[in-house]
Amino acid sequence: MHNELKGKRVLVTGASVGIGAAIAEAYGRCGCRVLVHFRSHAIEAEQTAATITCSGGQATIFEADLREESAIESMFSFLDKTWDGIDILVNNAGVVHKGSVLATASAEWDDTLATNLRAPYLASRCAGRRMTEQTAGTIINISSIHGSRSAENFSAYAVSKAGLESLTRALAVEWAPFGIRVNAVAPGVVPVERSREYLAETAEDWLPYIPLGRFGTPEEIAQLVVFLSGSSASWITGQVYGCDGGVLARIHLPNRRP
Repeated sequence: MHNELKGKRVLVTGASVGIGAAIAEAYGRCGCRVLVHFRSHAIEAEQTAATITCSGGQATIFEADLREESAIESMFSFLDKTWDGIDILVNNAGVVHKGSVLATASAEWDDTLATNLRAPYLASRCAGRRMTEQTAGTIINISSIHGSRSAENFSAYAVSKAGLESLTRALAVEWAPFGIRVNAVAPGVVPVERSREYLAETAEDWLPYIPLGRFGTPEEIAQLVVFLSGSSASWITGQVYGCDGGVLARIHLPNRRP
């Protein structure tokens, strides 16, 4: 499956752990060449790269603070030197800030938007310059259910993801004439390293709000991302795909018995 992706040059940001690692490894199983970006988890990034290599892909790692424009430009220069360009960009790196608007400091607000929105914009721009020249390419942004629905104490995060979804549509329209497709995936509640213990302890509070009755997995998100990269999705662009167990399909009220 997805044999047409073999040899494709892929950059996945925030690929050392969690959903990003699952996405990078999924591309590796397709025989892709994957640049595993990380900021602070070097050992885990090496492990992700090793998994990709063992599964038949190629991988290398790159450390960068995506809040710095120069770091993003250096990462793409490294791609040019290593694999002579890029075919697929997955903007996955992100941070979650919890706090009410009144309790959120300006610096925290700025950091959230710098990581979750400004960095994907800058990375997409770097990728777009290369993809427009080759008249082909795919960009996939990892959003969240909070991109279209907010919740208490998630304002900065929700705004950043709503902006990312708007950026997805804007780029899809601008770059379609160059053969570039841009889509987004909006995961629901998926236990990862930073949340696994908490979600395990509070599962009974969460599961009633998920129609399918369980949490998602990083691998399920990765499968959708890979699908959107392939020829089966060749007429899909400017879309935001929820992968959330049905959370956004229901009204958020207690489950009333028939």
